[in-house]
Amino acid sequence: DVAAFGMETADPAVVAANSLKATSEEVFEAIRLVNRFGAVRGANGLPEILPGINFVHGLMGETKKTFQLNYAFLQKVLDSGLLLRRINIRQVMAFPGTPMYGRDEAAKKHKKLFLDYKERVRKNIDLPMLRKVVPEGTVLRDVMCEVHDREITFGRQIGSYPLLVGIPSLLPLRKFTDITVTGHGMRSITGIPYPLHINSASLTLIRCLPGIGKKAAASIAAGVPYSNRDDFLKRVSEGEKVIDFIEI
Repeated sequence: DVAAFGMETADPAVVAANSLKATSEEVFEAIRLVNRFGAVRGANGLPEILPGINFVHGLMGETKKTFQLNYAFLQKVLDSGLLLRRINIRQVMAFPGTPMYGRDEAAKKHKKLFLDYKERVRKNIDLPMLRKVVPEGTVLRDVMCEVHDREITFGRQIGSYPLLVGIPSLLPLRKFTDITVTGHGMRSITGIPYPLHINSASLTLIRCLPGIGKKAAASIAAGVPYSNRDDFLKRVSEGEKVIDFIEI
């Protein structure tokens, strides 16, 4: 689950101009406290509760320096070993009757800067952060398989802001399954069923097992069926790397 923090900005000038309620130092301390108690991994495979950060760009007082300060704040969180479950980055929308109406020129002026900055955050902050939140080999419990797209099943756990999981196999829909995390996108993950039934698994799924390459996967696939765990470990040179993720 996610504790959403409406930080909006790390720029003290923007905080003052918009009468915001928290400084970057206060938000960082809140992130640290939530991590202290919530980063422990729970029964579903995810940390029990982590912060989520919301940034809004185009607010009054925004300058090019604002983007630098916001990025530096996120980099500080990452470098400190703290976890964020999600980072939302949006531009302000000013409606009639609101204090921002007619004063949102920064959103228009900084449009390209905003898009470049957002892409930089997705690549350099979101991706390494996601790899820390759900490292390769993590087992996520009770992923609901929701939809097929070509040869991929997409599913999510039940919770606030659940991670999207792509599984390279057509699994039954509207059913829960456990998965092993095998890869990471910008804001989603890939995985395979846990445990993987090795004697009936496709080569595509075997290739996704953590810690092995294509040659080892091909060797495993060529060796089926395996009679039991000992038989698998005896015949597969890299069997110890994957034995905890499979079923025979």
